[in-house]
Amino acid sequence: MFDYSDPSGTGLLSQFRAISEWRALVESHYMSAASQPDSGFTWIDALLDVAPNQRTETTITWKAFPLLAQATHSQIDADRRFQEEYVEWAVFRDAGGAIDRITFVTEFREYFATLAGVSPTGIEQAIRDLNPGANPTVREIYGIDDVAGRPVREREQRFLFNLANNPWNNGEKGIMALTTGVNSIPALFGLAAFCGIEKTGLPSDQVCANVGGACVPGRQSDPQICTACQDQVRAARSFSLVDPIGIFIDRLSGIWTLDGTQIDINDPTHGRWTISRNGRRAELKLGGPGELLLDGDAVESGAQVAERLFVAATVAIAADADLPEWARTGKENLQRPELRS
Repeated sequence: MFDYSDPSGTGLLSQFRAISEWRALVESHYMSAASQPDSGFTWIDALLDVAPNQRTETTITWKAFPLLAQATHSQIDADRRFQEEYVEWAVFRDAGGAIDRITFVTEFREYFATLAGVSPTGIEQAIRDLNPGANPTVREIYGIDDVAGRPVREREQRFLFNLANNPWNNGEKGIMALTTGVNSIPALFGLAAFCGIEKTGLPSDQVCANVGGACVPGRQSDPQICTACQDQVRAARSFSLVDPIGIFIDRLSGIWTLDGTQIDINDPTHGRWTISRNGRRAELKLGGPGELLLDGDAVESGAQVAERLFVAATVAIAADADLPEWARTGKENLQRPELRS
């Protein structure tokens, strides 16, 4: 098995002995996607074995604002089901009702579920890392008062089932992970795998609407990713999602001013926009001294900021002919050497 890394960059999975469980989960999704007949999606380790001068990477970017949401900015903020572009957020206000900070996340819930399944202490520590001074309870995390001695899978499922009620995730006390159904590891792998099947007779930018529901036309993310994958297979190239798996927060656009002076909001020295956890988490700080404006307007919602937020995914690419035979498009019936009996 490839040594898939901790996507948060924190080392928590290793610290609490959950890294093997995580790697097995990620391996299963690579196996499913790489086994899709005639898809250009392949194993990341097969690509990494190609000489460095024979492989490339491309980064696909898109805006975080959910184009398909037929809702106001305040409604989008209040209902995470609208936040469907592989990035979700929560707005935190001060005692007077003004926005203090907005936190954006792209971390998959499967990451935290793996940790919660293997180690209740580990998931408690993860919450404290995200929220200094936090004292999460077992009930808040799992929905019951005691999970000692329960099987790993049961703890994992209880964590996931309770995620919408978990105050450290639903915005009451904090936010942890992507929870909207389409913002998941299976959705991302399925999108890349099915869009990697060449669709002759269709322009590549129309493939999204013709892959059996794996891609949703009209979203910011899906068509961009799908077109990029389709372009690779049409050029006789194979591709894979890079390790660590996930979407990362790229940058904020727009004109930002602090007390009337324009600033580069992406410059971390201002302390207003901070990105952490390997690019999987970002916080916009609005409270405190100085008035921070976006395009001349006060920030009144997370959705307003999402219209200026870009997130991204990176894909590794190599010519199909440069891969070992078992990793090439159309050879999905061949097993990886270490899987052969």
